[in-house]
Amino acid sequence: MFFLVGCFALTTVSCSSSKGSYGNTKHHKSSKKKKKSSSTKSSTTKSTPTKSTPPKTSEPKDTDDNTTGTVKAAEQDKEPTRLGYGANLGALQFAGNQFQFGLSPNIAYKLQENLVAGFMLKVDYYYFKDSYYDLTYSSFGLGPTVFTRWKPLWSAKDVTPFMQGLFLQAEYEHASISQPYDEFGNIITNGNKIVGVRRWEDYVYVGIGASSGYPFASFFSIHYNILDDINHTRVPFNWRLGFTWNY
Repeated sequence: MFFLVGCFALTTVSCSSSKGSYGNTKHHKSSKKKKKSSSTKSSTTKSTPTKSTPPKTSEPKDTDDNTTGTVKAAEQDKEPTRLGYGANLGALQFAGNQFQFGLSPNIAYKLQENLVAGFMLKVDYYYFKDSYYDLTYSSFGLGPTVFTRWKPLWSAKDVTPFMQGLFLQAEYEHASISQPYDEFGNIITNGNKIVGVRRWEDYVYVGIGASSGYPFASFFSIHYNILDDINHTRVPFNWRLGFTWNY
């Protein structure tokens, strides 16, 4: 009897121990699964690359338009040139056996819109033939000249373009001129050619003229030498036809 009771008791303890052991095993497995799942999630989270946003860079500004605009503005603000140029045709004469022609290139500086001052170099060619003595004579004359030209009606309102182009001119010339005779009236010859005698003469001209067009213009003018002298080679009056630019 006691033996049966002891066997029943041992059997009961063994079953409870075995059940508890099973329960613990299941709990450990569940814990391991949870840990594995947690470590898997952690590794997944760690392995996921983080997207890095590149730093924003400012696009280069287009400065070509600004530069072009600045250059255009500078060109507009640039003051127009005050220099002018021209050439005169004058001293043109045909008389019997005589021929004379003059060309005068010049440069002028604009002091005001209607007033200029400048420098002119007059170059005159003269040819003469004496049929009676069968003699010929030719020479070049040079005349460095300073001048000023004024257009009094240039800025006037309600006037015609012709009136605006009217001008007054004054000039001083220190001319080197060759004459066919000396100071005593004697002629020096070399074969059938007359040997010229060069001398310096001073001329002060005042004149009036009319120009047409701008900046390129043509003009016609008449001038008088107020220092006229009987010993001067030239006659006191002369006329000119010429062209100018920017004055």
